Amino acid sequence: MTAGELAERANLTTGAVTGALNRLERAGYATRQADPADRRRVRIVPDEEAAARVAAVYVPFYQRLAEMSAGYSAEEMGTLTDWFTRAATAMRTTLEEIRQGGTT
Repeated sequence: MTAGELAERANLTTGAVTGALNRLERAGYATRQADPADRRRVRIVPDEEAAARVAAVYVPFYQRLAEMSAGYSAEEMGTLTDWFTRAATAMRTTLEEIRQGGTT
């Protein structure tokens, strides 16, 4: 993934992503590497050991989510998924409107 792709997916400016990537590189969590298919592009590459440490932190959270989700029927999970998907879309739309100079 490139910094631009990350910025788009995270709804951040490229400047904000660059600052975050600089900090991640200094901390040893990621590096920037030339894209072998297009050397003008730079890809963000996570450090495997650091990624494993971060993933381990989230394992208890994911386990709790799985336990919590087990209490819902498939229909209820569908409703929850629909709600969160629509809420995320509403947030992205609102952020885009704000970026374009509107209030909402």
